[in-house]
Amino acid sequence: MDFDENKTEWSQKQGKEIPVVVSNKYKKARETAVKLINEGTYGLTEADFWILMNENKKGQMMYTTLILTHNGCLKINDKLSDKFSPDSVEIIENGYKNELVFKYCNAKQGIYEVGEVSEKNCKNEYPYAMALKRCFDRVVLKLSKLAFDGIMSDSEADDSSQENDEKINENEIISETKLEALNKAIKKYKISDGIVGVILANYEYKELKEIRMKDYMNIVNDLALNK
Repeated sequence: MDFDENKTEWSQKQGKEIPVVVSNKYKKARETAVKLINEGTYGLTEADFWILMNENKKGQMMYTTLILTHNGCLKINDKLSDKFSPDSVEIIENGYKNELVFKYCNAKQGIYEVGEVSEKNCKNEYPYAMALKRCFDRVVLKLSKLAFDGIMSDSEADDSSQENDEKINENEIISETKLEALNKAIKKYKISDGIVGVILANYEYKELKEIRMKDYMNIVNDLALNK
């Protein structure tokens, strides 16, 4: 079980393969993920995880932690004895800076969480679905205690991506790493070429390799909704 680990990874910034270093957070997350997969408690597989990478100041690619897909969170919730409770959700439509917020408060579980979207981080036509997804994933990771070992959901991954270490060039074409990840997700979840084509056309792209950073996360979210 290697989660597609490599000794080198492609750096869009440097335009070449660079050496990989592994954080302690990643080691702990990997240990927990391997244990869960082997035990079969939640029915998770290696395909439910992917590696969050960040290029560090030394020019190395850091394996920061493991990301659990939304589908993985759904699997976990299905097996939990104390599940995500829809009755504990409140919708706040005019939050801070006009954010749409799903607030989750369950005193019995000892869980208080939120899931938020704004015009800045969600330009698709499904803001309610995306805010709920983020809230759901955060709650499930806490209920299952996976959050305690540094495992994050894919709804959080963009906030910790390597592009956020510096000012994002919105017109920059996505990296080979991101393109490869998209192709893997499309194949894994059997998203049809027709659906992919429609989503890309909505953003005026013909191929995945043309996607620019300004549209990347919105297209990822649109693809996720069609799993």
